[in-house]
Amino acid sequence: MKESQGSVVVLRTVSAPDLQLLVSFAYSGVLQTNWPGLLRATQTALQYQSGSCLALCQRALARGLNPLRCLALLPVAEAPGLERLWDKAHYYLLNHLPAVASCPTFPDLPSPFLANLLASDELHIEEEFEAFEAAWRWLAADPVGREPEAETLLHCVRFGRMSTRELRLVRAAGLPPPLPSSLLHQILVEAEVPGRERRREPDRALVVIGGDGLTPDLAQSQPSRGVWWARAFCSGVGLVHTVEWGRLPALPPPGRFQHGAASLTGSELYVCGGQHYYSYSDTLASVLRWAPGQSNWEELAPMCQARSFFPLVAHDGHLYALGGRNNGAPLDSVEVYDPKLDAWRTAPPLPTPCFAHAASVLDGQVYVSGGFNGTGQYLASLFNYNPTRKPSWILLSPMKTPRAGHVMVALGGRLYVAGGLGEAGDLLSFEAYEPRTDTWMSLEPLPSPHVGAAGVSLQGEMLVLGGYSHRTYALSHLIHAYCPGLGRWLCLGTLPRPRAEMSACVLHLSPV
Repeated sequence: MKESQGSVVVLRTVSAPDLQLLVSFAYSGVLQTNWPGLLRATQTALQYQSGSCLALCQRALARGLNPLRCLALLPVAEAPGLERLWDKAHYYLLNHLPAVASCPTFPDLPSPFLANLLASDELHIEEEFEAFEAAWRWLAADPVGREPEAETLLHCVRFGRMSTRELRLVRAAGLPPPLPSSLLHQILVEAEVPGRERRREPDRALVVIGGDGLTPDLAQSQPSRGVWWARAFCSGVGLVHTVEWGRLPALPPPGRFQHGAASLTGSELYVCGGQHYYSYSDTLASVLRWAPGQSNWEELAPMCQARSFFPLVAHDGHLYALGGRNNGAPLDSVEVYDPKLDAWRTAPPLPTPCFAHAASVLDGQVYVSGGFNGTGQYLASLFNYNPTRKPSWILLSPMKTPRAGHVMVALGGRLYVAGGLGEAGDLLSFEAYEPRTDTWMSLEPLPSPHVGAAGVSLQGEMLVLGGYSHRTYALSHLIHAYCPGLGRWLCLGTLPRPRAEMSACVLHLSPV
């Protein structure tokens, strides 16, 4: 090669900064750059087939999405070899359309792409008027130049799904002048009534297990044995949102509540402890397992100690049962299950006995929040638990509000804590923890009380399911979802039965 004989090699297709970035990554395995730099690094890594650098860039871009970044990412993600990144960006748009439509670069989307978004069954919006608003903003950027696309775009909005209130808003908004108002009138007249529902089928299954019906007559009360999974989330006319539920094999009798549930591989389901009735002697130590293809649950080695009101988390290939309550007393004990040995062993205890607390795993770390302590005090504590470290727990910044019977979910690099019970009764407050700064921030409150609810992360949203109101003891059958990109709560539909003190888990859909 000619270059091998020379003292200088000229690279005409790569800039000095991009070459420096690739060489630096080759030696360190680290990329230190901002968002525009990540976009350039992705294109460079793709061009020069640096697979490890490309994989890192794609993970970072997908994790750092927001409305403006998503719009900037689309032209880059169209390149062959970035299909997974494209899917992430497309999914983000489907789930954050109202926020994306408010961005100044939103009108730059190609007309066919926007039409496909608006026509998609999987478009996740609170009401159909939001789809009309997005179309209106796109047309308003250039009403004259975009008049030929107006009819096609507006036909993608499902006006037949709109409530009377929404239709009044549409008529009041009209079309951006000088587009003719007769066009909108014609499309409204031609709209299919009722409009076709939007139907989202998640790639993983939301599973709800057991729970309590809080029947006033305890002699007639029977904790649930039901195990349900969500096939699809559907949006009908107006604000009618429903969930299509399927059933998995029921728990063995007599049913249970205040139990823990988790999955180690994402396909099988473990259910541990809880209670089968209301006296202190009714606390369970038994452990059940179900896997796809099984017609019944199998019983595994029981926990070392009966416990209820405790979180169960999967961490490093093991199950951890953290604290809880037995014989009316809070526990600080922790035990860990080894699936290879089908055996439980004790682990370092929690810093204080507690029950009705919450736990979650974020970036390979176990976090535990709130609960009641031995004196019945509501806790605001948050700590990181690591059984291989001494001490096994590290106290972090406390929550803004002491609470118990709440949910905590890891999502997008943060911990989200919602609902539960506090000194003043039902809590609607909602807050998020940022591990990098060890700080909490307050967010949009829950729409209704959820004490003793279940919580999961599903497709970029935090779901809070069921529970009850401590003030009225009325059960909730609602499923509320919080979408960080929109900063608001949406109602996705209802549970098969109003329930409290159940558990929920997310499994891969394909084996179900």
